[in-house]
Amino acid sequence: MFKKTSTAVGALFAACLFATSAHAHPTLKFASPPVDGTAAAAPTEIRLNFSEAVISKFSSVELRDQSGIKVATGKVATDAKDEKQLVVLLQAPLKAGTYTVKWVVVTADTHRVNGTYSFKVAL
Repeated sequence: MFKKTSTAVGALFAACLFATSAHAHPTLKFASPPVDGTAAAAPTEIRLNFSEAVISKFSSVELRDQSGIKVATGKVATDAKDEKQLVVLLQAPLKAGTYTVKWVVVTADTHRVNGTYSFKVAL
């Protein structure tokens, strides 16, 4: 009896793990400028690459300087060659300093996630 119960519990646990991974939320895989990194040249765009395809219409990216002032950007778009990548053009090259990117994305499977990261520009 104990062996059947422990086998059933183990099977249920494995099924729960599988269900969780099957419905995982998208994650930020890499960014340019890099997460917690330093850009040697003045960036003219922000690129965010996710683990799943994103819908730019329902996604947003906000950039703030070290004083908390919002930096002007263009519209959020997906890369024409990679629907997992969001691209935001900057209206002017960034000056030296620390910046924070706040992003919200909705993926093709309708998961909505958000996050922030910082980077530095050293000219």
